Amino acid sequence: MPVTGSTARPERLHTGRRLTILVLLVGLLSVLPAGLASGPAGGSAVDLAGDQRPGVIHLTFDDGPHWMFTPMLLGILDGYGARASFFPTVESIVSRWDGDTTQDLLNRGHTIGNHTWRHADLSQLTPWDAVAELDRASHGLADLVGHRPSCFRAPYGAAGDVVEAVGARLGMSLVGWTADPQEWRDPPIGEVISYLRHKRTDGMVVLLHDRKWLTLQITRTLLDEFTREGWRFEALPACRPTGSQEGRVATRTPGDLPVGQVQRVWRIGDEVVLDGWAFDADMPDGGLTIVLNADGRAPVRAGTTDADHRFVAVVEAPMVDQPVCVWVSNAGRRRHDPSLGCHTVIAP
Repeated sequence: MPVTGSTARPERLHTGRRLTILVLLVGLLSVLPAGLASGPAGGSAVDLAGDQRPGVIHLTFDDGPHWMFTPMLLGILDGYGARASFFPTVESIVSRWDGDTTQDLLNRGHTIGNHTWRHADLSQLTPWDAVAELDRASHGLADLVGHRPSCFRAPYGAAGDVVEAVGARLGMSLVGWTADPQEWRDPPIGEVISYLRHKRTDGMVVLLHDRKWLTLQITRTLLDEFTREGWRFEALPACRPTGSQEGRVATRTPGDLPVGQVQRVWRIGDEVVLDGWAFDADMPDGGLTIVLNADGRAPVRAGTTDADHRFVAVVEAPMVDQPVCVWVSNAGRRRHDPSLGCHTVIAP
């Protein structure tokens, strides 16, 4: 039985989605080798879908969100200017988080991927059921954030040619990992860090779970030690779908919290420059104020969005030795100003 998820019977699919799945399945069966199309998927081979840029590590978190630990984890990541990729069980996230909470994760620069609806072992499903399981999960995430995910991770790493082909037909890359410290066994933190040092390489993809207290302590220790040694932590490129900005903007109505994303951070002399986008349905023509905090000093108003909702924000920060944190002012009803995350400064 899966570690997480529900054993409840799935909801009945609407006719339109049944037709979509049927079309996908017919297309899938037409391209699979005969031997693969005739039976369930199997095996555990996975594509990493990471990147091997020097000094980059990818943290990934499965099986969330947890009502307390996931928000705490986001704060830890911000403290080190780290980005990560999250693979929640979609049945859990749609029942525990609303659209604003899920958008907050994306606002901070993290990514979200499909981890099936109910943590199903895809290798034990027929192609028809695998398509239905993944499509239902993608549909659930799209309802929250405005776009379907571009990556997925098979629960238990149980994937093979059929599972990979199913995901590809649904527009998703299959994501695996290169380091699994198995923190669900409650190993000593020192043992985990030693293991990750042994496995460490450019583009390492680390598998963790944001439903455990121990994961918070491992993540804090890992970030503290590895960032001091010059490593950067970034989200998986395969999990940033094309067109996500338009989809996210389409979810906003007057009174909703703004959404956005910082896309680049760099230094020019004594100044830190950031660019990105932000949208508030209460100011559809732009003009949102971007607020920055650098060097632990008081926040400053550093830019505004233009008519295309883009911004370039500049702050003087001659001695940046910690992440630069960003907010966008909420123009709507009296609610908080959303964070666009804290970001490390990249040298020119």
